[in-house]
Amino acid sequence: MRARILAAFVLMAAFVLALVELPFGFTYAARQQDRLLADIERDARVLASLVEERVERGDVASVTTTLREYEGRTGGRVVVTDSTGRSVVDSEPDVPLGRDYSTRPEIAAALSGTQLSGIRSSDTLGGDLAYVAVPIASGGDLGGTIRVTFPTERLEQQVRANWFRLGLLTVFVLAAAAALGWLVASWVLRPIRQLQAATDELARGDLDARLDLHGGPPELVELATRFDTMAERLAALITSRDAFVADASHQLRTPLTALRLRLDVLEDVVGDDGEATRELDALTGEVDRLSSLVEALLELARSTGGDDQLVPVDLEIAVDALAERWAALAAERGILVEVHAGGTPGPGGGTLVVGAVDGAVDQVLDNLVDNALDVAPTGSTISVSARSPSAKTAVLEVRDHGPGLDEASRARALDRFWRAPDAPSGGSGLGLSIVAELVRRSHGSIILLDPDDGDGLLVRVSLPRWSTVGSAS
Repeated sequence: MRARILAAFVLMAAFVLALVELPFGFTYAARQQDRLLADIERDARVLASLVEERVERGDVASVTTTLREYEGRTGGRVVVTDSTGRSVVDSEPDVPLGRDYSTRPEIAAALSGTQLSGIRSSDTLGGDLAYVAVPIASGGDLGGTIRVTFPTERLEQQVRANWFRLGLLTVFVLAAAAALGWLVASWVLRPIRQLQAATDELARGDLDARLDLHGGPPELVELATRFDTMAERLAALITSRDAFVADASHQLRTPLTALRLRLDVLEDVVGDDGEATRELDALTGEVDRLSSLVEALLELARSTGGDDQLVPVDLEIAVDALAERWAALAAERGILVEVHAGGTPGPGGGTLVVGAVDGAVDQVLDNLVDNALDVAPTGSTISVSARSPSAKTAVLEVRDHGPGLDEASRARALDRFWRAPDAPSGGSGLGLSIVAELVRRSHGSIILLDPDDGDGLLVRVSLPRWSTVGSAS
């Protein structure tokens, strides 16, 4: 934004300068040319009146002296011709007399009784010259012409000097505009940078982040005030939500636990009554399902809040610990849990160290393996692998050999409370939702795939390598 503000100031100044300086420069050049021609015309008329009688008397020497004095004083060359256009006097001593000038446009015009002035190129001088030719008349008879010429080098020097001064003025004004733009940009961007920093802190979970801005543009001060108000309300909402989760965790678990204990007591009371036992078992199953649903809801509430600060997690250690946690339950169901981990070192060292929210990797693995155990057939294998396909990313994969999901089901599998039509009873439909939320907060991604080498489902979780997270932070 600073660059755009500077560009706006400089471009505006350049536009104004172009509107002012270009017409002024061209007008100055035209006026200098007109002034030069006016001066030459005046001199030509004065000289014509001085030499008129002398030419008639044939006093060439006196005329020559006068014209050479004029050339020495002003630098202008003077040529006097007779009525045929041949030179009779020339202020240039090295130019022979009697040359025919009647083919020159200005001499031809003067011989016809018309004064002519202007600027034209000269092959003799190798440049432009300014000229004025006037007729010399006595008693109504044309006795000849007088032409005064000046090289335009001095005029061009004056015009170039004027353009140079305008160029210096342009540089000074543009520099001043850039300096002013820098000051304005700093004044405007300072509260914006503070707002950005406060927003980043708030996004990282710092609920105490405030701007408390007093200086800067009034609009940004008002925006900062509204941001502080929003941050206070957000902090109050999150605090209230956390308190609710903590209270709900206690208030919901306690009656469910008491209800389950009472059902256990009823088992002894019912005894061998078959129908009552079946109803009691169904009621116990519903209580267990409700308890599972409450736990999942509380876990989902915790996963969508809190501090998103990432911590380093070694995936090799995580998958080894997973195998130990689930080995007994998997063996009880006749399922083998295999783990594979390995990778190439990243820029900051470490083969499979990723950045993730604290505790997220273990929860992700537990939910994925728990889902896989629910659908994996007896005697099958659940494969859990960790690898590093690139120096910036590490990948976790959980593969089962269950019935799998079709494309439409895979598209909805991460939705909350969604369960596959043939899913085992008792689930809440929140496991993959919790996984997706934890992965998102860890700046990763999750995708469900149809395995290339057979049946089942492949869940792939990509997480950023800690070497890249650490360098970015």
